[in-house]
Amino acid sequence: MDISNKTIYYSGVNALRLEWPAELSVKYGVLVTFNEGEENSNEVKYEAKVTRLKAGTEGQPLFQIDRIGDVFVNEILPDLVADRLAYALGKVFYPLVISVDQNGGFQTVYNHQEILKRWPAVKKKVLDNFEGSLVEDYIERMEKQLADPDSIQLAFLNDWFIQTFFKPLYKEYGQHRTTGSVFKFPIVKDFNVEGYITEEKLSGQTNSFGAIELLHNGVIKPLEDDLYIANRATGDYEGYYLLHPKYRRIISVVSDFSYGAPVVSKVKVKITVIPEDGLEFDHDFELDTNVKGMPVTEMVVIDGQRSRKGFWDRLLK
Repeated sequence: MDISNKTIYYSGVNALRLEWPAELSVKYGVLVTFNEGEENSNEVKYEAKVTRLKAGTEGQPLFQIDRIGDVFVNEILPDLVADRLAYALGKVFYPLVISVDQNGGFQTVYNHQEILKRWPAVKKKVLDNFEGSLVEDYIERMEKQLADPDSIQLAFLNDWFIQTFFKPLYKEYGQHRTTGSVFKFPIVKDFNVEGYITEEKLSGQTNSFGAIELLHNGVIKPLEDDLYIANRATGDYEGYYLLHPKYRRIISVVSDFSYGAPVVSKVKVKITVIPEDGLEFDHDFELDTNVKGMPVTEMVVIDGQRSRKGFWDRLLK
């Protein structure tokens, strides 16, 4: 849909509220690049489908995550036995159902019992396709992890997609549309670091093609402990979120992380919506002129000419 000369409306109050209908699924492309531009650079690419589910038994917001197709490492399927084995065993977790807090931040793995029920079939398939002591070792470790809900929780605290996509974005941003949080990402594994002290700034209007912008800028916050003063870690975080103007769900994320302790590591995460067949990503950006319960004086109206570009140019530039 060409939104040139269209009027885009969204709430002008300084808050984000997720309006993702239950049972609705959205596909995303995920690209995680480690140490981009360096000799030891690697990238992981895959597709994921995210579905908003009905609330859990205690009213928890729930999402289901499905891996679609294969995972590619440096544009090819994993070729090392250990990598292929880890990928095959990891299929036991999907579909993965997680609970989030009221602000959209990852909380827990919700379908632990379902994962346990899937394990025998996954294990059999792995044993049919792999052999050797490495297989036995991997299976033993996986069974220990599956038996311990805390181990599964820890595994997904180190998942780049979940820890980037399911952040507490949906909250009040204050009079100046700016707030702050301390975020921890998988790049930081040391106990002497609390996370990144992050400024979160919400845009006051939609951008050139109608999306809401949310900017994150953070720096490492070490623990205030004399034991770590001599070897303080440093690092930066920049996140750029584009959100749907009506439903507030994520359209695109581009995040950069650096962390030095003492060797500097870098990670770039790109998550981008994959449009439905025959539609453009912004096909439903135009909103009703009357939003229930929202006075006109509290709405932002964005109007005017918009140039029509290709999908990737419009979304990521």
